[in-house]
Amino acid sequence: MQIRRVTTEDIDEVLELGVLMHAESAYRFLPFDRDKVRRLLLSYAETPETRCMLAAEENGRIVGVFVGYLTDYFFCGEKLAMDVVLYVGRKYRGSSAARRLLRAFCDWARARGACEVCLGVSTDVNAERTGKFYERMGFVRVGGIYKQRLRTPCGT
Repeated sequence: MQIRRVTTEDIDEVLELGVLMHAESAYRFLPFDRDKVRRLLLSYAETPETRCMLAAEENGRIVGVFVGYLTDYFFCGEKLAMDVVLYVGRKYRGSSAARRLLRAFCDWARARGACEVCLGVSTDVNAERTGKFYERMGFVRVGGIYKQRLRTPCGT
């Protein structure tokens, strides 16, 4: 298994992983806008200093992806690295893909001066298992995510 940066040539393959993630996530009640996601992925691929998009590749096929970014804390100028997506296809869960993607993101963040990495589990895809995985990787649980749906989205 190889971990590498996602290039613009990989966008369609990563987009298909996004479709799979959306379908099994807590966000499946919302529409998936392929064009919007494609534009976001392209912006990440084209801004490597503050945006990180990594692929786990097995036999020439992308089987997992990590998307994250570098930002300032809202109260000071220190850097913080945050995730957007960590997704590994079902067939590859339990492999080294997620562990290697997360380590590569932490290395990317460290190289850019981040003080810490913050991860969320908002998709509700194997939430407990993902949390335990993060803890095994040295992360500490702080707080939680609380949601309240206010309306039915348009188009559903």
